[in-house]
Amino acid sequence: MPGSAWRGWRSLRTLALAFALMLALVAYWPKWQWLQWLSLLVLYSPSWLYFGLFLPWLLGWKSLTRWQYLMLLPMLFVALKILDVSWPTTRVAQDTNFVLLSANLGNMADTEQLARLMTQHRVSVAIFQEARLEKLVAFNTNDWQTHCDAGLCIVSKFPFDVEQTLSRSLFQGYGNFAIFYRINLPERNFLLANVHLETPRPALESLIQLSPDNTAMQLRQQDRELQATIIADWAKAQSTALVIGGDFNMPVLSPIYQQYFSSFGNALSETSTQMVRYTKYTRWHGIRIDHQLYRGDLVPLEASVLQLSSGDHRPVLVKWRI
Repeated sequence: MPGSAWRGWRSLRTLALAFALMLALVAYWPKWQWLQWLSLLVLYSPSWLYFGLFLPWLLGWKSLTRWQYLMLLPMLFVALKILDVSWPTTRVAQDTNFVLLSANLGNMADTEQLARLMTQHRVSVAIFQEARLEKLVAFNTNDWQTHCDAGLCIVSKFPFDVEQTLSRSLFQGYGNFAIFYRINLPERNFLLANVHLETPRPALESLIQLSPDNTAMQLRQQDRELQATIIADWAKAQSTALVIGGDFNMPVLSPIYQQYFSSFGNALSETSTQMVRYTKYTRWHGIRIDHQLYRGDLVPLEASVLQLSSGDHRPVLVKWRI
């Protein structure tokens, strides 16, 4: 192979590695406007596009040196982070005394299938986003205590108290973005937050249409960050163990997630029984934007994403020792 071609492939691999490392640090990029647009693309675009960075190794394999083989190690490490996959855990869930399910019901037509899954997995409490009382008709209300308010619902085998409700009217929006409950178990109580944070979809759609709206993007990001701040500050002010579950509309690599929620335990990150844990699907890809976070002496024993035949979100099921 000519020396110029060899140097060309080496340069491409170095650039690919540098770009991969930059992607891994997306949560810490400066808040420059163009970088905010780029971070949205990185976080919400199909993660399988990352494999395009391996092309300089595949196409120019004859020029590979030992050092350039070693460059594949950090590339693969970043791939695990970007693809959000992990080795499934095999923790024993025999000590489970509480099962929590969280799900966005927005596009879910068949709640009867969800009701059957809840019976099968012996769910103790379920929290829903984009939900209405009419969507809960599949559940036997004689077996559950139910509460719905402006898009957020809870059904529970245990008595609970509604502690506080946070409305999107603070952000000129409709519905609630959080409701805080106190779940009263026979042996103790703990706090549970049902959250549905703002989506970046309008900004992404404007970018896809090649007419990025900078003002709308900045306002939406500010709203998302303020909602995350409120939830995190509420959690820090509590002395009781707590769980925050629902539709966060952000992956764990998001700058907002890293700043406000990375100090919490994440049940799906720690105890997933599946290698692929995506909770939201489009026609092109999957992404994990629904979470169950926790703080205090609660132990997640097993976490999984349930499969349903309808809806773009998948329910998150966590078995806890409380």
